[in-house]
Formats: sequence, C-alpha cells, structure tokens
Amino acid sequence: MPEQQSLPTLQALTDRWTRNNRAGALLTAIAAALPVAALAYFVANLPLWGAALSALVVAIVVLYSKRPRTLTTSDISSYLNHTYPELEESTQLLLVPTPSLNLLQQLQVTKITPVLEALPAPPAVVKPVTKGFWKLFAGVLISITIIAGSMAFAHQRTPSEDEEASTAPVITEKILPGISGFSVHITPPAYTHRAARQQQQFTVKAETGSLVQWTIHTNQPLHQVQLVFNAKDTLLLQPAAGDSTQWALQKDLQETGFYQVVLAGQASQLYTLEAIPDQPVDIHILTPKQYSVIEPGRAAVSNLSVQLSDDYGIRQAGIVATKASGKGESVSFQEQQLSFNTPVEGQQQITLHKTLDLHALGLKAGDELYFYIKALDNHGQESRSDMYFISLPDTAELLSMSGMESGISQVPEYFRSQRQIIIDIEKLLKEQPAIPADSFKQRSNILGDDQKLLRLRYGKFVGEEWESGGHTPGDGHDHDGEHAGEEHGEEKHAEQTVPIGDIKAIEDQYAHKHDNAEDASYLEPAQKAQLKLILNEMWSSELKLRTYYPREALPYAYKALRMLKDMQQKSRAYVSKTSVKMPPLKPEKRLTGELDKIGTPTASKQAPQVDERAIKLAQALTQLEALKHGQYDAALLLPALTHATQLIGEQAVKAPADYLAALNALRTIREGPDKASKALITKAQAALQRLQATPAVLPQQAGKGAAGSLTDAYYKHLKANSR
Repeated sequence: MPEQQSLPTLQALTDRWTRNNRAGALLTAIAAALPVAALAYFVANLPLWGAALSALVVAIVVLYSKRPRTLTTSDISSYLNHTYPELEESTQLLLVPTPSLNLLQQLQVTKITPVLEALPAPPAVVKPVTKGFWKLFAGVLISITIIAGSMAFAHQRTPSEDEEASTAPVITEKILPGISGFSVHITPPAYTHRAARQQQQFTVKAETGSLVQWTIHTNQPLHQVQLVFNAKDTLLLQPAAGDSTQWALQKDLQETGFYQVVLAGQASQLYTLEAIPDQPVDIHILTPKQYSVIEPGRAAVSNLSVQLSDDYGIRQAGIVATKASGKGESVSFQEQQLSFNTPVEGQQQITLHKTLDLHALGLKAGDELYFYIKALDNHGQESRSDMYFISLPDTAELLSMSGMESGISQVPEYFRSQRQIIIDIEKLLKEQPAIPADSFKQRSNILGDDQKLLRLRYGKFVGEEWESGGHTPGDGHDHDGEHAGEEHGEEKHAEQTVPIGDIKAIEDQYAHKHDNAEDASYLEPAQKAQLKLILNEMWSSELKLRTYYPREALPYAYKALRMLKDMQQKSRAYVSKTSVKMPPLKPEKRLTGELDKIGTPTASKQAPQVDERAIKLAQALTQLEALKHGQYDAALLLPALTHATQLIGEQAVKAPADYLAALNALRTIREGPDKASKALITKAQAALQRLQATPAVLPQQAGKGAAGSLTDAYYKHLKANSR
C-alpha cells in the first residue's frame, strides 16, 4: 500500500491558492490607491509626498478590510469533493495517516489517488489574481481620466487673482550691461488681501496704491542710479550702507505710465508701469423686472434676487426702499433701509435673495415702492443699481366710473361691463361659504359666459369674427344662400355649373375669401396691439371662471380693466391753451421812417485754424516713409522724429501697453537712422497713423455735387430765357 502520495499535491494546491488570494488583495489595494493619489496630486494640489501618503493609507485600509483568508488542506479537500464527482467525496481520506485507515478506506485511497493526480487545477485558484488585474486596469483608467481632465481644465480655466498676482508674465527685456542683478518687490494694498510678491523683471503691473521697491545691483561702484518716470520725473535710488553697488528705491504706484533706468548717463529701454484700478461692486438684479405691477388678487410680495461681484471683496450690501403714497401734490415719501439675511463681507461673488412683503412695508392699494441696491467694496467704493419700481393698483380707482360718463370716447358700457364682471366675481367669492357647490359652479360659469360676450364684442375692433372657427348667420357674410337653403330643409348640392376656362369662377367656388383681420379696423397699430393683450387677459379670466376658479380669474379681470382704462386715456387728445406774447409797441416810433438803427447784415467767416499737430504727424510719416526707402534728408528727418517722439510719449503715459513699443522704436531710429530696420519703421508708422484724426468731410471738387449741378443748370436756364 503506497503512502499518501497525493498529500503533497493537496499541500501545493493549498499554498498556490493562498498566494493568489494575497496577490488579488494586493492588486485591489493598488487599484484603489491609484485614483486617490491622482486626485490628491492633480486635483487637490497636494505635494508628492502628501499624495503618496494618501494612497498608502487607502491601500492599508483596503488590505485590512479585504484581507485574504488562510486556506488549509481540509478546505481544499472539501472544495474538491464538491467540485469533482469523480473523487467520490473521499479526498479527506488523503489527510489521514495510512495506519489509521481500514481496509476499505485504503482501497478507496488507492482508487482516487490517480484520479486526483490527473485532475487539472481548478479555475477558482487563479480567479483572485484575474479579478485583481481587472480592478487594477480599471484603477489605471480612472487615474488617467483624472489626470487628463485636470490638465485640460488647467489649460481652459482662468487663473485666479492670487495666481495672476503671484505669477507675473515673462516679458523679454533689455537690461543695461552695468546691472549684475535686480529685483522688484510689490506689496499690494491691505484691502486687496493679497500677499506681497517679488519678480525679476522691470515691467511692473500691480494694484493701484501698491508699494513698489526696486533693488538694483551694479557691476562696479557708481555715484548715482536714477529712475526716470514718464520722461520728466527723476528719482534717485539710495545706496546701501557702505556699498555703492547695491541701490534701492520705494514708490507708491498711483497711475499708469512708463519709466527707464539710468546708470552713469546711460539710459535703458522704456519699461511699462501699469496700475490696476479697483473696480466698484458690480450689481445685477435678476428678479423682479424694473417695472412690475402686482395685480389685485395676487399676493403682495416680490422675490428679489441680486448678484454681486467685486474684484477684491464686498464689505456690505443693502436695499434702499422708498414708499410713495398719495397722488398729485399730496404725495408723501418714506425711505427705509433693508438688509439681506446672508452675510456678504469678504465675498467676491455672491447671489442674494430677499422677499419683499409690500404689506409689511406699509404699502396699500395705489402705493408704489421704489428701491435700489447699494453696495460697498473693501476699498470703500460705493455702487448703486438702477431704480426699480413695484406698484399696487388701486382697485377702487379701477372700479370707479370717473371720466367714463362723458368724454371723447362714448363707449362706457364696455368698460362698465368689465367692471361689473369684477364686482360679480367678488360678490360670488364673498357668498361662497353660504351657497351650495352646484350653485357656485353655475354662477361661475355664467360669469364666464359674460366674459366671453364682452371679449367677442371687443374682438370686433381688431377684426376677429364671432368665433375663431366659423361664422354666425348675422356676421355679414353671404355664402350664396347656404343658410337659407338649410332653413327650408333643402338639400345643398355641391355640383355647380362653371364656365369652361373661367379661372376666376373656379377660384370663387373653392376659395373662402374675407377681409384681412389685421386691416379690419380703424385703430392705430399700438392701440390694436394693446387691445389684443386685453383680449388675452379676458381669455384667461374666462378660462378660470369656466373651470370654477373665480379667485384665480380675478387678477386677469383686474388687469384687463386696468389696460382698458389706460387705453381710453391714451385715445383722448388734449390741446393746451397757449397765446402769443408780442413785445409792446412804441407809438412814438411808428411811421417815423427812421432807418439809422437798422444795420446791413454781413456774413463773417473765420479763417480755418491750422492744426500744427496734424502737420507734424504728416511730416513724420513722410520722413519715415522716405527713410524706409533709403531716400531721406537728415535735416528734415531729425526734427520730424523729435516731434513724433514727443507726441507718442504723451500717449504712452496714458496707454503704455499701446504706444510704449512704438516709443522705443522711435528712440532707436533717432539714435541711428541708417541702422533702423523696416520692422521698427513700420511699428512707428502704425502708432503715428493711429494718432491721425479722420476728416469729418472728405474734399470734393467744386461744382460736381448734386446741389452745384442744379444751381448751374438753373442759372443757364435763366440766361437762355433772358436772351
């Protein structure tokens, strides 16, 4: 009887399965750690060691939660018994020493030993490694997606203000040979809440009010170092104690301009000095509209939504509301200060919301509320929005009949009908608790019929027919007796005798021709448009009444009445009483025939003033063009370049970004005209051409215009007739 020959096979399978479980758990931990490391480094901007530490912590947590179970040969034998029927559930006998087996068990071991040796490795052995590799592949894909997305977002996003302040743009500059090193230290104002920064370039772009400090190191000791601002102001740098090679200067940046460094009489190129002004708070009111009316029947509230933004931060924001009550000369105003519930201090961009309860503010029917938003930034600059208006119509005035009994427009019954509908709706709502539901619906439907009849009567003024889909017998259309035939019970025949070739008769048979609805009234286009809006409100009122919602129909009915009264007032014409006031006549001067104080009219024409600036610009452009072709006169070129440099320098102080390069080009051309390149000349010409003013009227040849030709023809005709 052989000893347990298959026992090493079981042990090897157990060890392999355990190793695969551990490898799968390790791959799972790595798959979870890779996206975390990518998020920490590329999205959260953590340092490399921070991202590695985050990934390590995640890997340890995953390994602890997914730690593999240690397998034994008993576990493997049980799995083999359940997986392979040919082992006859006898694999556990291989784990028992041979002397402890009886004869039947030994025979069974002898039978299953070759079967076990011939079995392939179970697929579940490599399953942990396979799953681990798939998880690792997914983790790598997620990490690549995170990295690509963060890089794309970094290219597309606008750099923050702190990044713009800390990272100055790299500009190619020419440094004087005597400067061995330099630095520019910028300290922004306190209200910007920005940190101080240092740059290695002379071009300065900083916030207005910043403290700029220049530190310059020279190759050898010098007597003085200067900074010349805007070609007129000169400031001396102070040397360090006992060291004439290190110089420093501080200056408050208040305005935009340019400057240059002067060492031992040698001047550098011009450098830009740009001051970024502090912008006031930008206020944008999202809701409500600038002119809004809260119709009667609606809640007297208005939702205010405001968006505020500032470059450095907002200090405070509030609402200044004014209530206007009364009419005519008895109007009274009451101003109130309202605040938002959300704090805004320190915010650069925020959206605020406020519910304006008009009744709580003391507004009654007929009053108006004027309000605007006021905001302060960190620098103390105040900004205000436009004025917004909210009005509550006076229902008593709308329902009054003042001005409708007599007047220019003699149609008071139409307005009285709409007024009566509103009165009936309010009466129905008041009696609703005391009447049955069926009676309430019936009365609401009757009011809908009244609103429909009124709408149809007004629809005639804009050319609408009795119903939008057809006609009535009395609408004024004659359809060849079709209604008469129907009344007598006669059958209408479609066949009619049409002359052959008569196209007009064929069109008349099948075409249903009417007047254009847009042209079927005598109203002005503006009145017609307003009347259509009134009809829309009547439509909405009728819909709510027919669906038994009279309370919701009330705002539409009120709005229709208000628009009707407004239209009636617009249709009236008022002529103001005016009189002509003539100067009083002096009887002693009449009929005297004295003409000594009556002078002969003379036409005076001033001579046009000579524009010296335009002449200098034209001379400079002419000389630069001659220099470009190598045909210039030095006696004319140098004065022209001097004047051009002066003009460009004046503009460079106001806009250095636009004219500083041209000013440097002109200075280079003046130093050596023969060495000037065409690119420098072209740059200077482009700047001078921008300074030239375009003439308002182009010159034209006398006598060639339309008026001149007509005058000449007129005089020729007179001469011909006089002969």
